[in-house]
Amino acid sequence: MATQPTKTTETSWTITGASAETRDKVKKAAAAEGMTIRAWVDKTLNAAADGKVSAGSRGAGAADTKALSEMSAKLDDLLKRTPDDPKAAEKAMTERTSAAILKAVAAGLNEMQRTAKDQARIIEGKPAKKKAKKPVPKTPPKPGV
Repeated sequence: MATQPTKTTETSWTITGASAETRDKVKKAAAAEGMTIRAWVDKTLNAAADGKVSAGSRGAGAADTKALSEMSAKLDDLLKRTPDDPKAAEKAMTERTSAAILKAVAAGLNEMQRTAKDQARIIEGKPAKKKAKKPVPKTPPKPGV
């Protein structure tokens, strides 16, 4: 991209050789910030010259900054919960898995025992015990109904 001073004044520039894609991106970026192309280019070039914008990046808007901040906080939280030692992480996962399996097996054994007792009662000529029903939680009425 070549820059040349125009014939009118020393301070005006004309940028030649910019691709149609670059021109389109500049127009969209300026419009998104409610600025003229001249004002946006001036601001962006000054920021780049001052080292505030890295090469190839565009200025982050308030929404971008907020989204990045939220993602950073979530990543920090995830890293805090992840053990530094992979062996410790594996051990913790194994313990949780084992506990879940044991709980499921215990529930299955209890059900088998209950069924066996019911069958024994039936063989003895007694009625089987009815399974206790879990109470159904009442749902609150919907607003405006």
